[in-house]
Amino acid sequence: MRFVVHALDKPDALPRRLEVLAAHRAYLDTAPARHGVRVLLSGPMTADDGEAMLGSFFLLEAPNRAAVEAMFAEDPIATANVWAAVTMTAVSIRQNNMGGG
Repeated sequence: MRFVVHALDKPDALPRRLEVLAAHRAYLDTAPARHGVRVLLSGPMTADDGEAMLGSFFLLEAPNRAAVEAMFAEDPIATANVWAAVTMTAVSIRQNNMGGG
């Protein structure tokens, strides 16, 4: 199954996000495989300037929602209390102009 994860930062969270950013990136190097999850696409959501980070976006392939929830529960950004709201939604890809399937 594929899931979209949309995680919005708390208004005051940028300093905490920056503090754990390296740990978050290192976590994403190993954690998905441990949880049976494959990251298809990810990156920070930004303000219209393309710079100011406002949250996180992921397109994932996972066996089920529980695997995605387990992976995100341990993410350094989550444990640093950066995200205000995290939405995980199963998605069926109907169109993909990025290549691959």
